[in-house]
Amino acid sequence: MTQNKIDIIITANSPGEVATWLTPAVKALKARLSGAEITVFTPPCTFASGREAAIIAALPEIKRTFNARQFLSFILTGRQLPGFAPGPRGVVLFLGGDLAYAALLARRLGYPAYAYTEGRVQWVNRFTGFLLPDDQARIKAIQSGAPPDKLYVVGDLMLDAIEFYWDRADFCRTLQLDENRTVIALFPGSRPHEFRYMLPMLLRSAEIISRDLRAVQFVLSVSPFVTEDSFEDALANPNSDLEGTGGEILSADDKEDEDAVALSRVCAPSTLGHIWQIRTWGGLSLPAVQGWQYDIMGLAALGLTIPGSNTAEMAALGVPMVVVTPLNKPEAIPLEGIPGLVGSIPVVGRPIKRKAVLAAAKRIRYAALPNRKAQEEVVPELKGELRPEDVAIAVGNLMRHPDKLRAMSGRLKQIMGSRGAACMIAETLAAALDC
Repeated sequence: MTQNKIDIIITANSPGEVATWLTPAVKALKARLSGAEITVFTPPCTFASGREAAIIAALPEIKRTFNARQFLSFILTGRQLPGFAPGPRGVVLFLGGDLAYAALLARRLGYPAYAYTEGRVQWVNRFTGFLLPDDQARIKAIQSGAPPDKLYVVGDLMLDAIEFYWDRADFCRTLQLDENRTVIALFPGSRPHEFRYMLPMLLRSAEIISRDLRAVQFVLSVSPFVTEDSFEDALANPNSDLEGTGGEILSADDKEDEDAVALSRVCAPSTLGHIWQIRTWGGLSLPAVQGWQYDIMGLAALGLTIPGSNTAEMAALGVPMVVVTPLNKPEAIPLEGIPGLVGSIPVVGRPIKRKAVLAAAKRIRYAALPNRKAQEEVVPELKGELRPEDVAIAVGNLMRHPDKLRAMSGRLKQIMGSRGAACMIAETLAAALDC
């Protein structure tokens, strides 16, 4: 064991945390603390897609990663993990999941712990500091009992994840899009179950919109956390809960090693990616792209999406959006903690979770991250029992009013602020380690 070695231990799970928090954070940490060894644990999480560990393991800044089973074994028993020999100098950084996991990990290792949160604080005595995106989150943390001297406003980490890899004209040609026509981008989600649930609805909405607004074209963003087989199956055998549609693949680029391609799509400048040309059962042709999601946002005049980290990313880029939360089948929506796990219990689990989701939906005023930051409905949110026609009407109402789109774009950029959170986090941890 080398006395000078520094260990940075991170907890992260779920697609949004890996793509928009972990990825920019580890780049900044490695740049600031080049000799540090970065280890990532992926604790149990109801929001996980199942692909996080493979993608995290391929990040060049990360020395090693451990899955939920290994994590639980280590914090509960202290059992040695392969290749993991933490030294006396280190720090734990929470980048999502349950704060209790990071607190327990810090206690096991004897390291100070910091947490990046949107104002949620627990286990206050176990954490040396809470890293927050804005003053609103700071107020929320203080109201939850956190002492002000433990709070550091560093900025919104999601903004540091945004990177472009394509020239706009080249990207349009590659996707067989008309550079002079308006693009609407579809984002059906990153977890397999929500993707299967939302894809048919958004495709059917696009069919209806295309008949109403003939000057628009569409591009579908397929998350790197959705496997190619899952996408192809969801397209060919669509879930019918939301009166959606399926489709067929007309052409596809050459497949590459799946984990390597997934990595490039979420975190690394690369020519790797995957593009399909598809046609829906209603006759709408459009490209589906796995990867380069920020380049897709850059093409779009409007995004059609479910709640999630991409609402913050589109907002930062000034892309107007319609955010859709169907409650037609509430038990299909993930929840944090015990309520989320209850849904898997045979017979009684589904009705209990259904009630829990509906109750949670009533409490949540805004689901879109820019609306939550602004505490007003800057972008329209559709919530409740929805049909594709409802989504199409909302999109049509926006697209017919370019002045509203321009005003929304400017307001979104103002709300989200500027980049730089990852570097501030790295500096905070370096100071804690006397580096």
